[in-house]
Amino acid sequence: MEPTATATATATPTPTPPPEPSAAGQVLVEYIRSNRYNAGLALLSVAVLFLVLTGYLAVRAFRPPGPSPADKPLAGSTEKDGDKDKDKPPAETEAQVLHRTQYNLGWLASLTAALVAGAAGGWLLTRSPAPDEAGQRLEGRVLLLALGGLLGLILVVLGCSYFYLWSESLTKWLNAGETKEARWVLIPLLLVVSGAGLIFLAIQPARAEERHNQPVRKLVYGANFALTVLLLGVALLAANVVFALKVPNKLDTTATGFYSLSDSTRTLLGRLSETVNVYAIVPDASDRQANDVRQLLLACEDAAAGKLKVRFLNEVTNRSELVTLQKKYPQLDLVLNQRLFSEDDLPGAVLLTTGEDEKRHVVIPAREFTTTEGRKLVFQGESRLFKELAFLADSETRPVVYFTQDNGELSLDPAPGQNLPSVRTAARFKSYLENAYFAVKPLKLTGDNPAVPDDADIVVVADPTTPFSDAQAAALRRYMFSTKKKGKLVVLAGANVGPDRKMLKTGLEPLLAELNVRLGTRFIYNFPSQQMPFVDAVLAAFSAAAEQNPILQAIIKVSPRMQLTLPREVEPLATAPGFQATDLMLTDGRTWTEDEEPIDLRAVVEEMSQTVKAQEARGLSRARRPLAVIVTEGATSRAVVFGCSFFVSDEVARRSRSQTAPLSFDLLGMSLDWLREKPSTAAVGIESKTYSEYRFPAPSAVDDTRLKYLPLGLALLAVVGLGAGVWVTRRR
Repeated sequence: MEPTATATATATPTPTPPPEPSAAGQVLVEYIRSNRYNAGLALLSVAVLFLVLTGYLAVRAFRPPGPSPADKPLAGSTEKDGDKDKDKPPAETEAQVLHRTQYNLGWLASLTAALVAGAAGGWLLTRSPAPDEAGQRLEGRVLLLALGGLLGLILVVLGCSYFYLWSESLTKWLNAGETKEARWVLIPLLLVVSGAGLIFLAIQPARAEERHNQPVRKLVYGANFALTVLLLGVALLAANVVFALKVPNKLDTTATGFYSLSDSTRTLLGRLSETVNVYAIVPDASDRQANDVRQLLLACEDAAAGKLKVRFLNEVTNRSELVTLQKKYPQLDLVLNQRLFSEDDLPGAVLLTTGEDEKRHVVIPAREFTTTEGRKLVFQGESRLFKELAFLADSETRPVVYFTQDNGELSLDPAPGQNLPSVRTAARFKSYLENAYFAVKPLKLTGDNPAVPDDADIVVVADPTTPFSDAQAAALRRYMFSTKKKGKLVVLAGANVGPDRKMLKTGLEPLLAELNVRLGTRFIYNFPSQQMPFVDAVLAAFSAAAEQNPILQAIIKVSPRMQLTLPREVEPLATAPGFQATDLMLTDGRTWTEDEEPIDLRAVVEEMSQTVKAQEARGLSRARRPLAVIVTEGATSRAVVFGCSFFVSDEVARRSRSQTAPLSFDLLGMSLDWLREKPSTAAVGIESKTYSEYRFPAPSAVDDTRLKYLPLGLALLAVVGLGAGVWVTRRR
């Protein structure tokens, strides 16, 4: 056999195909390849423009601040006096420091961009191009990647720096609604987005080399990774900032909402015009009461959107600052050093200051944040803090309220020997007003020509039982229609019975008619029902005609109805020009009226209960009868008239089961604030919070079924699940 020749075929290696030009940025790459000299000159020109911008921003940054008005010589001073501090550099304000920092960032970024552009242009002009076209394209793509990546990075860093520098604008825009501040938020975001877009565009031409050039591939993948991280970080940062500003950072999980703020407090904090600084000197120990004070202050700080700043001071670590505060505010020193309270009381104090010099201040002893109701400890910190904040938000001057006391009105300070019934006294309401920072004074309209004092902000006529004389009514009229100061009047006119068993006159009917208000002369009675079983008291609902009134907006959230005892009609009129009278409260339920007080009211009710004819004869109806009226003159509040006085008497306070003042006190208190055209200091809807003690149930009462079998079931489920997963994996 001939030997078999074995032919060995040598495989020819397949040549590596050249990289395909990428459509993205190909025109710019070809321009750099074919016009290398012109591209270098263009980049150097851009660098020069950046240098010019750098010089302009640097001059603005290093320009010395001008002298403040306080540094200028006073008029009439000699040249020597004006020149004595000429060598002293003017002190920079916080705004000037911020202004300088902005320009410093600008010229540093512009200088860096000039160096990058100049380096790229110099590289094109000084370095010899690659011998082949593929190499020249590679150089162009790498140049675009480096140039665009660095310039984009500069924009991103600059945008992030400005975003941090102007971070307060974000709070003002989102929380305070100041839309003008939006530009200082959007400009940094635009810089970041522009920088990211520039990096993205710079990557695209180099993608044509990523499969065939390992260094370029690393640069492309690294730039892509950095860009992805950057965009993800910016998105998460923006989402977290907006979420943090719009959503509370604390969640109250207590069943009673112990740590939640009321709507009244949130409204007050939202309308603070000046920043309130709070210095809390409370123990750092893990005491429940001290912790609740701290939590309350922190919750108020969160809700105030930067208008309330809390600082906690320790008597040891902040000793020097505390001593300074005690010297500046003697009342704080008195509270911290007094020993006139029980050892069980919470030591310390809370200082609230406001104004440029922080002269307006209030000191709250820490022990006043809690009280006792019976044997239970009650936390009243929110209502106590609310009153002080409302006082600081208004002014340091107490409004003066005069109560007439000549005609049998409710007595503010009954004499020891008078023995007046509690329905004819209003000492508790006087204390309520004084706690709300009103100055309450009695008004005696005696003599032939009586007059209302000039310091009167409001005059209250609280249910007179003898008619006002002509001279007294004339004094009130002069007060209401004075050209110097428009008077403010509150009239509480209950259904008082005269000797003839008819409605007693007040003597103020002509004056009220000039204000477009008519006092009714008929007694109103309620037909008993399950909802309101009393005959001499009616349910009063707030009128929809006055639903925009601040008096209603706060109170109606707590209770849409109130009980008024012994009422009379108060009807708005439209006869006197210039005044607008509007219903405030109306009856709710079936009522009827009488010209005279019935001798036997129970017999009348029994008769009406038996026949419909008797109801029709008495005029029993669900028609809503007006019980209170507010009066305005243009945009100015002028008067409030109630057809009842019982709701501010000591008797209604005695019957109240509320831990705080009765809601009816808030009704009149807010009416006074409405007349003053000031934010209300009435802590409506703020309930004191009772401490409760949790006791573990007895072991015999505990059902331990879940404690035993739930973990066992979960463990079994986990084992079965893992086994099923392993089986499915092995089957594949």
